[in-house]
Formats: sequence, structure tokens, C-alpha cells
Amino acid sequence: MPTSETSAPTPSRTLWLAAGIVLLLQGFSIFAPMVVLGGAIQWPDSLDYPPAQMLPLLLEQIDAVRLGYGLYLGYSLLFLVTGVLTIRLASRPGPLGTLGLIALGAAAVSTLARAIGIIRWLTGSTALAEAYSAPGLSADARTAIEATQGAINSWGGAIGEALGVAGFAAIWAIAVSLLILRDRQLPAWAGLAGLAAGVLVALPGLELFGIAPPVSIVLSTTGIQLWFMALGLLFLWRGVRRAS
Repeated sequence: MPTSETSAPTPSRTLWLAAGIVLLLQGFSIFAPMVVLGGAIQWPDSLDYPPAQMLPLLLEQIDAVRLGYGLYLGYSLLFLVTGVLTIRLASRPGPLGTLGLIALGAAAVSTLARAIGIIRWLTGSTALAEAYSAPGLSADARTAIEATQGAINSWGGAIGEALGVAGFAAIWAIAVSLLILRDRQLPAWAGLAGLAAGVLVALPGLELFGIAPPVSIVLSTTGIQLWFMALGLLFLWRGVRRAS
């Protein structure tokens, strides 16, 4: 008997290739802010510098700081595109189910939280660094600026690194990995590697509960970057195979 139902279209060659390029860009682009900020202000170690040390260094390297954190902001905003494309290719063709929507929401919240965390270095902290260098500043004023910078850094770090990365980026990675293992649109190794990357990137968030994380933020970030690169190569391979 004839039916009006039609099968959902499968991902096109263009989508596979575009997703592969975006995932590789996501994986490699973290090195740009790391090189710029690492050379200028010893990032990420400088995240733990006391304000009396950080504010003069920030002002001294203001151009490099703006470039480095500008690149970091672009990298963080790109995560939303990365998240959406990966969800689409990890899921069966058709409407997203509950797990896909959870992953989509986590990607959006993670992107917003990361952006808020990074903007603290492009706005509030730079303004405080300029005020801190004013001639004739009293000791009480310096103490007040240092306390404000410490609060801004803690608040922004909790939103960007703990909530945006260790929280919602981890939720996204785990949800996507479960989609991969459930829907079998991608190889099982991609899902298993994603689960490991999601758990690894979540560990620095233990600091919010007063627990010292067993891995550094550099190591946890490296894990998920390698996963991005592996997925990017996989997507490019799928696109090339469709072309042939």
C-alpha cells in the first residue's frame, strides 16, 4: 500500500567536508591563543597570579593580551558551530531526540559561558590594569583595585572554565558520545573516545567543590582537542569517500 512517509535525507558530501574542516579548525585553533598569551603573560599559569603581579603585566602586554584573548574568544564562539555539526552527524537522520536536544542546549550554554569568561580580560581587567598604573595612586586604592581584580578573575574563571568548559562542554561531549554509540552513524571508537574526553574535561570543575582536580586544565583541554581532530579527520574521510 502506498505511504506518504519519506525517508530523511542522509548527510551530504558537502556537510561531511564542512564539518571536517570546522572540527580540525576547532582542534588546532587553541594553539593560536596559547602561543600568543603564553609568550606574553605566561598563560595559563598567569591565571593564578596575584593581582599585584598580574595587573602590571597585563598593561605591559596589552596589545598581545587583546590579540590572544580575541583569538580565544573566536575559538570559543566556534564551539557552537562545532557542537551543532557534530550532533547532526552523530544522530540518525531526522528530528533530534531528547539526547540530541540536551547536547544542543549544552553546546549553546557552554559557548555563552566561555565568551563571558574571556571577555573579563578584554574589558574589566584591562580597565583595572590602567587604573592601577595611575601615578600617585594611594595604597588603599591599590588594595581596592587588587581586590576587585581578584573577584573578577574568580567570577569569570568560574563561569568560563568551570561552568562553560568543565560543566557544559563536558555534558555536550558525553551526550554526543552516547548519540554515537546509540545511533551508530559513526564508529564506536569515536563514541568511546568522546566519553573519555568528556570525563577528562569535566575534572577541573571539581575545584568548585573544594576538591583539587587530579589533572591540569591543560591536560584536560588537550584530550578534547585531540578528539576534535580525530573527528575532523573522520568527517573529511567520509566526505572524500562520498565524492569517490
